[in-house]
Amino acid sequence: MRRRNSYSFGSYRSKPRAWLRNILLFILIGIPLLLVVAEFATRGIVNMTGMAEQLGAVQDINIAQAYELKLEDEDGNPYPGLEESYRSGQLRVRFSPIMGYQLVPDQSNDYWQINPQGFRDRQPISIEKPANETRIFVLGNSTAFGQMAESNNELWANRIEELMARRLQEQANAPEKFKPLEMPYFADEVAKMEALPPRIKEGTYRVITAAVPGYTSGNELSLLVHQVMAYAPDCVVVVDGYEDLRLPSDRVARELGNVEELLQDPSAHNNLHLSRRFDNFLNSYYLVKVYRHWFGQKTSAAKPFQASQLAADADELNARLDRYRYNLKQIARITRDISTVVIVQPEITGKENALTPPESQVLEALGSEYRDRAKTSFDWIYAGEFSKELPNTRMTSFYDLYSDFNEQAFYDPIHLTPAAQEVIARRIYDILADIFAIAPTPRATRR
Repeated sequence: MRRRNSYSFGSYRSKPRAWLRNILLFILIGIPLLLVVAEFATRGIVNMTGMAEQLGAVQDINIAQAYELKLEDEDGNPYPGLEESYRSGQLRVRFSPIMGYQLVPDQSNDYWQINPQGFRDRQPISIEKPANETRIFVLGNSTAFGQMAESNNELWANRIEELMARRLQEQANAPEKFKPLEMPYFADEVAKMEALPPRIKEGTYRVITAAVPGYTSGNELSLLVHQVMAYAPDCVVVVDGYEDLRLPSDRVARELGNVEELLQDPSAHNNLHLSRRFDNFLNSYYLVKVYRHWFGQKTSAAKPFQASQLAADADELNARLDRYRYNLKQIARITRDISTVVIVQPEITGKENALTPPESQVLEALGSEYRDRAKTSFDWIYAGEFSKELPNTRMTSFYDLYSDFNEQAFYDPIHLTPAAQEVIARRIYDILADIFAIAPTPRATRR
């Protein structure tokens, strides 16, 4: 009896152990296997249904990471105490006592190249300018820098170079389609000439992107004085405004990452950094991408842009605009002997009547308060009367440049798609072609 009871008790205990073992095996092997099968099945469905383009968020995240700033010290090491906050970025920058911060020269990745002088350009630029070279420098923030472009070739600055070179080639191949170098003698010939486009100055046009992500007009002014002017620019094109509207009026220029706040609470930024890295890891799986596509989390692109960054009242907005206009006056004085173009940059609320579905999602995520503040700020930033105070400077606003553009122009509030880069390139090209136009010389009077 005792043996039978003992045997029965042992059998009774073995059953829950076997059940527990099976549960553990299912958790350790079955669930991961099911997830692997589901991942491959999801990939197949995505490829078969053509959803891959809709799930391009991972590539966007990779590009965004490639354009994130990575702070380092003089020796190229992560900055002491802040390394975790800026380790994920690839665009290396260093503190500058003069400019706030600046790009580290001679660096590159799959999306951009920074030349030895610290400009976004594939080729170095010498202090000594060749006799036949016309240099056009572009200043500004991340919009002018070409943030989110997949290569330097997509930059509107690069496209302007191509358009200028094409114009010179057309002048050489078909000179009769352009105004002559010398005024015609007869009145009917003068009338025909007036209908033709002007020639532009001969030579090689080089457009150098000296813009830096996050720069305000204060940073640009310092960069112009302490670096750009040394390269003898023939023209300076400034495309900015947004960062000046976001920067509080008690600050002179942008400093990288609000360093004071980082030093006070580095752990909070470390936690944010780790959270973003984990989120990027999750986004590498199609199961997660499909889930997020259908069930939300579509607002990540708009998170860096918030209504609270824009002025809440007229006094603060006016103070920010006064600072912006003061800096533009200084830029105009420094470049008084060369041509200068100041362009208020495009922004997504200026395209509100022609939004594509992705742009609608961005604007919806930004919220109505952001839209109201942005519209008010951009309405006030450009004043036609103010442009008269800038000597030898052309000022215009591209805020609503894409108001009738039916394609996607914006990835987020300020960064442009390739199609939008083409539009802004052609508009700035038209301005530059007019600046460098050659008027026919008067015909010598016969005696």
